[in-house]
Amino acid sequence: MENDKHRYQAIIVGGGPAGIATAITLCAKGIHCCVVEAHKTPIRKSGEAIPPNAKPLLKQLGILSLAENKKHTVYYGNKSCWGSDRLEEKEFIADRLGPGFLLDRLHFETQLQNLYKNTNASFYSGFKLKKVVSGEKEVIATIENDAETITLKSSFIVDATGRKASVCRHLGVQKENLDTQFAITFNVKLSSEIPHEISVEATENGWWYVAPFAKNEVTMMFFTLKELIPAKENLKTFLQDELQNTIHLSKTIQNIEIESTKIMPAGTSCLQIPFGKNWLAVGDAAYSFDPISSYGITSALASGFYGGHAVADFLHGKQEALDVYRYVVENAFQAYLHKLIAHYDLEKRWEQSQYWTNRLAVFKSETAS
Repeated sequence: MENDKHRYQAIIVGGGPAGIATAITLCAKGIHCCVVEAHKTPIRKSGEAIPPNAKPLLKQLGILSLAENKKHTVYYGNKSCWGSDRLEEKEFIADRLGPGFLLDRLHFETQLQNLYKNTNASFYSGFKLKKVVSGEKEVIATIENDAETITLKSSFIVDATGRKASVCRHLGVQKENLDTQFAITFNVKLSSEIPHEISVEATENGWWYVAPFAKNEVTMMFFTLKELIPAKENLKTFLQDELQNTIHLSKTIQNIEIESTKIMPAGTSCLQIPFGKNWLAVGDAAYSFDPISSYGITSALASGFYGGHAVADFLHGKQEALDVYRYVVENAFQAYLHKLIAHYDLEKRWEQSQYWTNRLAVFKSETAS
């Protein structure tokens, strides 16, 4: 009976946007599935902006009302200093779909998980993935928390574990890192309130991203190459200097105290093939995007939607479904690379700097190959 209790048609590992989008799609298609999430409760992640062109996707997933919740705010555009010393505004006023959304990301993660839980499908929160074995006809996943170890059995497993691609690693499949960009992120409280918008500004050694977090508090991220990040004891001075080197941000964000920082990969990476025998990857587990592209959360939701349909169709006997998914996401990834090159190519103020030379060289060689 224990085996029957933990037997599913599909296991989704990862309870973030990509995983939940996959799960609610599978549930809608009548697939008996479960979600395994390492954290007991949702955690706040970076990536707050949903552009207007994502609205049809949100509607298709049945989650547009979540983004329209009063906890989130209207997103009218970005301020950006990129390619010149001017501060330019990109506004969505003329967009036929209207404005986008600036998410309270923690609340949005909670909304998504609650939406899935309301389907009464299984949700293993606080369980870490310990082992995955893919056999001829089934996948066996071992998960555990502090109190118990559970063996899940399924016909299929979906990797929605983000950049670390945990399921893929257990199956011996490695992602390819195309560059060495990292993000240094921290939150700061400001002495006065600033506009509720996203700001981007390039510097000689990388670029800044500033997004609202709470009243008089912002999330700041500096993107640079891994090899340019100094030793821990010099990190705060490095960030203060980089902020002082900005033309516009340094005028509105002054005298800040950097308490604690987090360093994480923020480059482009991909799987050569986003599926294999009895498995498929969605979201950052399949393709990780440079944050300048604004592909993050929207891409995660989209790949979960398309991935969920592919898995459901595959389980219903359509063998070509996984190849169709690959075609869709690979084409989107190639379009992303070309847009990324065009965007980085706009910045010519520091053509001799290590950061900007690296950005163009890496991606141009990738699209040429």
